[in-house]
Amino acid sequence: MDVEERDVVIVGGGIAGLVAADRLRDLHPVVLEASDRAGGRIWSRQRGDLALSVGAHMFPPPDSVIGGLVARYGLQVEAITGSMLNIFLGGRLVRDCRPELLPFRLPLSLGGRLSFARAGLRVKRDAAAYMRLLEARAGDTEAAVRLRALRHRGDETFAHFLGHVHPDAYRIFEALANRTIADPAEISQSAMAALLGHVWDSGDLGRNMRGGSGQLPAALAADLGDAIRTGCRVDRVELAGAGVTIRYTGAAGQRTIRARRAVIAVPAPLIPPLLGDAAPAELARVAFGPMVVLSIRTNEAEPMPWDDLYSILTPDLHFNMFFNHANFLNGRGGSKPGSVLMIYGGGRRARELMGRPEAEIEALLLADLDRLYPQVRPRIAETWLQTWEHAGPYAPPGRWRAQAALEAGVADRIFFAGDWVSEFVSMETAARTAVDAAGQVRER
Repeated sequence: MDVEERDVVIVGGGIAGLVAADRLRDLHPVVLEASDRAGGRIWSRQRGDLALSVGAHMFPPPDSVIGGLVARYGLQVEAITGSMLNIFLGGRLVRDCRPELLPFRLPLSLGGRLSFARAGLRVKRDAAAYMRLLEARAGDTEAAVRLRALRHRGDETFAHFLGHVHPDAYRIFEALANRTIADPAEISQSAMAALLGHVWDSGDLGRNMRGGSGQLPAALAADLGDAIRTGCRVDRVELAGAGVTIRYTGAAGQRTIRARRAVIAVPAPLIPPLLGDAAPAELARVAFGPMVVLSIRTNEAEPMPWDDLYSILTPDLHFNMFFNHANFLNGRGGSKPGSVLMIYGGGRRARELMGRPEAEIEALLLADLDRLYPQVRPRIAETWLQTWEHAGPYAPPGRWRAQAALEAGVADRIFFAGDWVSEFVSMETAARTAVDAAGQVRER
């Protein structure tokens, strides 16, 4: 069998793999992607200025790695104008409320109200403390900032941090944890402080892409051209001599590439079978959770009650989050091209739904959506259901102890990239770890 020679091979064509390939263009990299498309968990279907989306959809500021790529390809991101702090609880939608006023406005029992107020204050203070850890200090490296953030209450679960809370309050906090695709007893307080700190810092992730987030990986993949090989399932990555051997199966059957270096940019749970005994034991500290997502395109031309808001937490439903991806257009008035809404359930909610027939899952989600916005169903033009077994990473207790090994890679020849290598789950953190991995390839 012929063996192909390369300087670098990248396993995985999600945003991390694509950014790594972009940074290593002069080394003529090959990106091996198992599916028939590049983009990974950034996936959308364009419908004019709008798009159905079942993946990542919030973009960072222009002065970021992702922001630079958006500008390079002439793509357009729009500021989210609608409010993000809204809760549908007990059949009532509480809108546009400051966090400190929620205990007084939510339909809670007296015990639930007091319990939620006490725990909520601690959560908000801790999120603010976490965000201060991200501020640059003299001599800081990105690795030092990541580790400092991960260590913040990194051995404590969110459930333990909350302590005993009233059941009425607990269901709200559970829904917040499910937003990260984990449950309160699974996720560290460090990860929850990261989520809430970034959400409350509205300048960080307050943008959507006109025409859908999937345009970014599509543009990057098109620009990389023949470097991207889809439909290529990597079977093994092995240390060999001073380099790496990659065995994969594609349309032409089994193939082998011998490379000087490799970047692995797939979800952490998929890596141990690829590396075998060479896999760092610390990979077991990285957890991924499931998610069930339903994207819905509606065809109304008239104003709708969701036009001027962006997201809603829904503790009582099969899904825990509602997003209005048309907000950047419809929140400003004028002519209306319909809406695109996304609802998803993570953690426990996803596990309860996954494995059922798709028609049953969609029926359950739409029945719950009727409780929130009965105006949606008669106006549905299109739906798209996606179940993700590895929807994204979250940091369980002790995750920080794996950080040094994840950033070091394997034997100075195999390096890791992806949001799971970082302290916060986003497109930008995935891209930044790819920049780091590409830099390590060059150094070696």
